[in-house]
Amino acid sequence: MSDVVVIGLGRSGAACAQFFAREGRDVLVVDSRDTESIRARAATLPDGVRVQLGGYGAHVVDGASLVCPSPGVAWHAPELERARSLGIPVRSEIDLVFERCRGSVVGITGTNGKTTTTALVAEILSRAGGRVHLGGNIGETMLDRVDAVREGDWVVLELSSFQLESASNPACAIACVLNVTPDHLDRHVTFEAYAQAKEKIVRFARDDCVIGFDDPVARGMAGAASARVRFFGMEIAGAWGALLSGGDIVSVEPGLRTTIMPARDVPLFGAHNVLNALAAVAVSRAAGVAPHVIAAAVRGFRPVAHRLQPVLDQGGVLWVNDSKATNAESAIMALRSFGSRPIVWIGGGQTKGVSPHALADAVARHTRLAILNGATAAELEGALRARGFDRIRVTGDLLAAVRAAVDEAVPGDVVLLAPGYSSFDQFGSFEERGDAFAAQVRSLAGVAEAEAR
Repeated sequence: MSDVVVIGLGRSGAACAQFFAREGRDVLVVDSRDTESIRARAATLPDGVRVQLGGYGAHVVDGASLVCPSPGVAWHAPELERARSLGIPVRSEIDLVFERCRGSVVGITGTNGKTTTTALVAEILSRAGGRVHLGGNIGETMLDRVDAVREGDWVVLELSSFQLESASNPACAIACVLNVTPDHLDRHVTFEAYAQAKEKIVRFARDDCVIGFDDPVARGMAGAASARVRFFGMEIAGAWGALLSGGDIVSVEPGLRTTIMPARDVPLFGAHNVLNALAAVAVSRAAGVAPHVIAAAVRGFRPVAHRLQPVLDQGGVLWVNDSKATNAESAIMALRSFGSRPIVWIGGGQTKGVSPHALADAVARHTRLAILNGATAAELEGALRARGFDRIRVTGDLLAAVRAAVDEAVPGDVVLLAPGYSSFDQFGSFEERGDAFAAQVRSLAGVAEAEAR
């Protein structure tokens, strides 16, 4: 019997365990996994925190006064349902952050573009002189740092559907929904349930909602808002927000149109990143940031790791790491980001229950060669061949895929890792996958260079 039961020993679970241990609570952490990396994380927990690895039953919650599941634990998992039936509160890490945070929260969600937009908003607010804390689904957990947040600070959170589903009161001062396309259907089962989790951020917003106008599902969420609504998009039909006009990013407010900067000055690949910049402009104007400060911050921004991040440009071949492209839509946007330049695409991974057909259409349209690996390689190969696309190599794993790309790439090519699937068939996270890709690219490029000499 324990006072607090934490389910899942990922970063979020570890943060919850440490937080409650500091409060003097009796904490038990359980995880169905028992791996070397999980054991290493368990070893970092404070003395007195008990850990049970390798499996647990629903009765593990019996007698607890609080249950804290990690985001990866399904919100209706048997142990959580049992806790609710026993009257035990079920609270997630992000729920505790919202409850205890003294700063003004900017929450950013969407299927794609969350990390880049969140990091860009944090950069703009910091450039404006604010004290900014960046967290949520990006970087380090926020619960570890929530006590350091003061009134007047900005807390900029990337929020996933898993986190929003578990938050009882995600009350953001400024809430932003970028776009909503099918993802995580293995968890949410239906697209409607997934979209409802995203919409939660709109319903609870206090001051402003920033919503993607070009995405019909996101645009439809405006009706759920009680806060002021600002849109962003290529056109926003006379509403407040940010749009693209004559090649310029323009802020629109009642009676005022302000040119922020030329869209060509956004230092990121792809038209979708212009949309991300528009979103960041609309959020930053809602926060009261001056146009010249926004422009300077955007111009100085650099790609976030694993998001269309250049790894190497050597021998006329550009190698790009977009390991964060964990769904079809984000991989499709990556494929559209290089104009007419030939693409050698590395794709495949663990499915989230979404059909491969839209991704296969884009691969057939935009790539010179597809190098497939991972658990979904066979289904991707079948979908591509059904479209008459046969420029395919199938490899056993990602590292073999990089070796194949070294053999196949010619000057002028972009070798693009934009898998379209999650990493969990081979790696513990998309970051680990991207790091492995980058290391293999640099290693093989170094070998090739040495041999050429």
